[in-house]
Amino acid sequence: MTAKTDSPIQTVGIAGRGAIGLLYGMQMRSGGVEPWYIADEERIWRYRQDPVAVNGIPQTFRYLQPGTTGNESAGDSHAGPALDLVLIMTKASGLEGALAEIAPFVDNHTIILSCLNGITSEEIVRERYPGNTILRTIVQGMDTVYLQGECRYSHIGEILTGSDGPGQETAVRQVKAFFDSIGMPCRICEDIVREQWNKLMLNCGVNQICAVYGCGYAGAVGEHRELFVRVMEEVRQVALARGIHLGTEDIDRWLTVCEALDGASMPSMAQDIRAGRHTELCLFSGTVVPMAGILGIRVPELSRLQDQILALEAGMEQPSRT
Repeated sequence: MTAKTDSPIQTVGIAGRGAIGLLYGMQMRSGGVEPWYIADEERIWRYRQDPVAVNGIPQTFRYLQPGTTGNESAGDSHAGPALDLVLIMTKASGLEGALAEIAPFVDNHTIILSCLNGITSEEIVRERYPGNTILRTIVQGMDTVYLQGECRYSHIGEILTGSDGPGQETAVRQVKAFFDSIGMPCRICEDIVREQWNKLMLNCGVNQICAVYGCGYAGAVGEHRELFVRVMEEVRQVALARGIHLGTEDIDRWLTVCEALDGASMPSMAQDIRAGRHTELCLFSGTVVPMAGILGIRVPELSRLQDQILALEAGMEQPSRT
């Protein structure tokens, strides 16, 4: 459902207080918008017991949990209409939980952005919230690292969005205006589906290689550069077979992007492996390898990386949602 007017976005909730959720929350705060972090009671209690620092500075945030309008005793309250915008920034394993937790704070005017990696989460959100505008979204170019209670980053990256169906244009304009107002680079894509595949091509390479080899971005574009290119080429061939045009120039551009990032920083999957958490493999090789099989396309590097990551995950505890 499309918003009827271009009224400005004023109230924002974030489901997921991991590395990306913290970066976006801090950017909103610096732009004069204080976000709400949405989570269940147990998780909010844990957040408050274990304060987080961002770029070396301790931070406190406000929270919303289902069944309440805020914890006034802790200085949190959200009365009145539903939130204007909700960003889902959990891990893939936390998506279903997040969709339930945001429900009390959503009505038909609420725009929802699913900022998960991959190409599948928006359809899941649309099934749960058919009356809302769910925009396809990509967050990229940041170098966030979240380990041992501290989030660090030097590049905020950008957010990409766009319409992939009728009736979404007003929401696209509202979202663009909001991110412009807080100083977050926001780009409207004419073909957001293609751009999601482009980002998937990157992630299948850099995320999985850094996870398997325990390296940062410098390792992906240095020692493992040839593998990085081969993996992206496998994804490109699957995309082409599905009618999504990705060129070799897209591969070259991702190499340039990664070369500009902090070489010691690690993408999210490598951070998960280091912390003993299950990864988002299902969004990367776990999505592309089955597609390739149906299409009759060989993807040996993607398959090998998938097997190596599954081996690394063996024996880990249950997946984390943020």
